[in-house]
Amino acid sequence: MKNKILIIVLIAALSLSYSCEDVLDRTPLDKVSDSDVWVKQSLLEGYVLDLIARFPSGAFRDEFLFTDEGTGSSGNSNALTTGTMSKGSIPADLEYWNYEYIRDCNIFLEKIGTTPISDAAKKQLEGEVRFLRAVAYLEMAKRYGGVPLVTTVIDPYAPIADDLKVRKKELEIHEFIDTELTTSAQLLSAIVAKKPTARINKWTALALKSRANLWAASIAKFSTVQINGIVGVPADKANEYYKKASDAANEVINSGVYTLYKGKTDKAVNYQYIFLEEGNSEVLFAKEYNGIEVKHDWDHWKAPSRFASGQGSRCNPTLDFILRYENMDGTTEDYTKYFNEKNLYANGLEIFKNKDPRLFATVLFQGSFFVNDFITTYEGIDTAKVPTPSKIVNNPNLSYEGFKHVGVDSRLVIGDDKTTNSGFLVRKWCDESKLPIPAVTSQVDWPIIRLAEVYLTKAEADFQLGNTAAAVTALNATRSRAGISLVDDKTISMQKIQTEWMAEFAFENKRFWDLRRWRIADQVLNNQFKGLRIIWHKKSNKYYFLPLNAEPFNRIFRQEHYYNPISNARINNNPMLVQNPLY
Repeated sequence: MKNKILIIVLIAALSLSYSCEDVLDRTPLDKVSDSDVWVKQSLLEGYVLDLIARFPSGAFRDEFLFTDEGTGSSGNSNALTTGTMSKGSIPADLEYWNYEYIRDCNIFLEKIGTTPISDAAKKQLEGEVRFLRAVAYLEMAKRYGGVPLVTTVIDPYAPIADDLKVRKKELEIHEFIDTELTTSAQLLSAIVAKKPTARINKWTALALKSRANLWAASIAKFSTVQINGIVGVPADKANEYYKKASDAANEVINSGVYTLYKGKTDKAVNYQYIFLEEGNSEVLFAKEYNGIEVKHDWDHWKAPSRFASGQGSRCNPTLDFILRYENMDGTTEDYTKYFNEKNLYANGLEIFKNKDPRLFATVLFQGSFFVNDFITTYEGIDTAKVPTPSKIVNNPNLSYEGFKHVGVDSRLVIGDDKTTNSGFLVRKWCDESKLPIPAVTSQVDWPIIRLAEVYLTKAEADFQLGNTAAAVTALNATRSRAGISLVDDKTISMQKIQTEWMAEFAFENKRFWDLRRWRIADQVLNNQFKGLRIIWHKKSNKYYFLPLNAEPFNRIFRQEHYYNPISNARINNNPMLVQNPLY
């Protein structure tokens, strides 16, 4: 078993001795009293571990379904993709409104000061909980803008003050988050052990301070203030927040504590193993799994079906996403001109051979070697001497000259909800050494923050501040590691930075939020996303590609969707909550 912290609520058996006379008054051995928690360091640490276990990491959630990264094998029709999200219909994966979690943080922060443990232990635990509370508020601000700000423990039996019921200005929430993370970084230890990565240190807090301030700066730069500041950040605050993001990123980078992972010679394999070689030099903070007590089911649902115990293939990268990757020389190219029967290729990889190597560690193509076999997503055999689409045969139950009409991984095989709707499958996160595995036994960790994000945050913040040389250096850190051409002061651009975010963090549940903070989701997501039909021309033993619609509808992203609505249930519970614009 891997050396993991098991994130479990501590229920300690207290060693007590009793006389016959006090047997009726003894403390139950299977419970921990409130008074015990606040005097025992082990129980205080257990409290914090429980908060970390409930941290809003977004680990292995399917937020890619809301972006151009991918679609689902079952269709992907939901309230956001169809443009129908309203205060009565909000996809569950988009929600986060967790005042129970904040209350538990507040309780801890009110009591930790009076506990009889060492000052060093108090500082560490307080720093961790302030960090956790700040990120909870950041996750709510990302979704709703301003929210009620509660930093004290509310008496459940007393009336709640109106000031705790109303939504604060979004600016006030970001100011609070920045202050909390600054305090957290000052309290936390700068000493880092290789394991565990599920605990929080000074550098983790600074990295998240960088992330939070980049978000606030983006809202100030690209959004507008509405409903008296409840949503939006004033434009004149943008540079202040970009500067804070850059400064915090600088501290992490210049500390030298973390380094970008470069454990493999092959660039694609190296990128793949960032996520498989756990606890590596790049990971600042992770959601840890051991496949037993703490586990997930990414491989079971996302790996190709024949490697996933009969399930799998539920994550289908879109052609649009694939085409957004740069070529290795930094250029972009119109690949659509190659998608016809006149262009033949040895396999499904050859057409994209000049693309960023990270693509091949992220996506499986016709011809990719996976586990112990080659992926076959072809969905028809062209039987003509000269490629002729009208001569394609594609009955999944039949063969042609001894070969199945469609590949075993094709979208046309039996079981449509377990096949690809785009012609592509996902490789990232799948631990090939462990496949096939039963459901909910995956043990690959989820990096919540890694050094690559710190570099890209610095690149974007410095670019917006006009610090071009610093931005170039930061952006080239991940580009060099990936094996693609470097930028200079003439070629760096916001588009290059945005593409780098996409390529470096594919399927890490950042893309949707990046499109939101840049306010370009309405440009990128209002689309009918595409895939490719991979056709095997039997005579030449080569393949050609024909475009197809990966989803049966046009996606619609409306202006109001840059913020979530406040649900009917929340407004009914608290009528003082102001609804977000256009809902």
